[in-house]
Amino acid sequence: MTHSKELLLSFNRSWKEVSAAWKKARTKTSEEAVHDLRVGTRRLIAMLDMTQALSKDNHILKLRRRFKKVLKRMGPLRDLQVQLGTVSRLRQAGLVEDFRRTLERRERRAVDKIRKELMKPAKRRLAAGVKDVRSEFTRVQQKINDAAIQRSLERTLKARRNDFLAARRRFQPADENTLHKMRIALKKYRYSVEAALPVLDKSAKERARHMQAFQKLLGDTRDVELLRAELERWAAKRGKKIAAVPVLDRLTQKREDLLKKINDSAASFEHVPESEKPRPVMESTHAAGAVPNVENPRLEMETATKPKPN
Repeated sequence: MTHSKELLLSFNRSWKEVSAAWKKARTKTSEEAVHDLRVGTRRLIAMLDMTQALSKDNHILKLRRRFKKVLKRMGPLRDLQVQLGTVSRLRQAGLVEDFRRTLERRERRAVDKIRKELMKPAKRRLAAGVKDVRSEFTRVQQKINDAAIQRSLERTLKARRNDFLAARRRFQPADENTLHKMRIALKKYRYSVEAALPVLDKSAKERARHMQAFQKLLGDTRDVELLRAELERWAAKRGKKIAAVPVLDRLTQKREDLLKKINDSAASFEHVPESEKPRPVMESTHAAGAVPNVENPRLEMETATKPKPN
């Protein structure tokens, strides 16, 4: 199967996953449902980036912006649900219980807002945009050969890799902003690799799993800091800052432990291969003379919970 057909099939699968997650999130709006919709949306955006590299059609850019808005609107609810999950694991007494109830009230308001955002008219507009982009992709694949697609993929993956490594070099444990930028750059790199998996070397799938684990570690660290900052603001507003000190100290210590793991693990990414190599056209295995498989450094890390794809 040609690269163009494989990418088109991947694009169709991505939209199908988003459609299913959208329906689930509109009816349940649970943490898992919101998570699945956000992940599916990021994957579809990565597919649109790949398509945009092959065609400058305005429909692609417009659809990408619409999906970015979906992500942005779901962000506050996602943060609240993660914070509630962390708080629920703390000792439920006094100050912590009061704070949890505050978060639950905020979550209910955020859920009502998101359900309105996920109504059928919004979904239909996205579906129409997907149809237009699919038509453009079909038109492009008839004009562009596999060699051109391969070069486009290599440029996209190399750019994402370089952006991540630049953010990695700028990372400072004491600067939350640098951690956030490194996490965003890694997300874009990982989802670009996943979007291109149908036509990439087999080693890319293993690499994507390592990136997913490291991304979760970065996300956990940022979530702990967001929770600590939110609890500190809430306690100060209610004159309970002193009472909150023990909990704030525990969260600070947890963040420091996670930062140490980040420093230990991030070094493994300093020698990332230049790009995940697309496999030879029309070949399912490496033949003599093909690009050799590059051994990927493994990330050794411990996580309190099994990593979710995110």
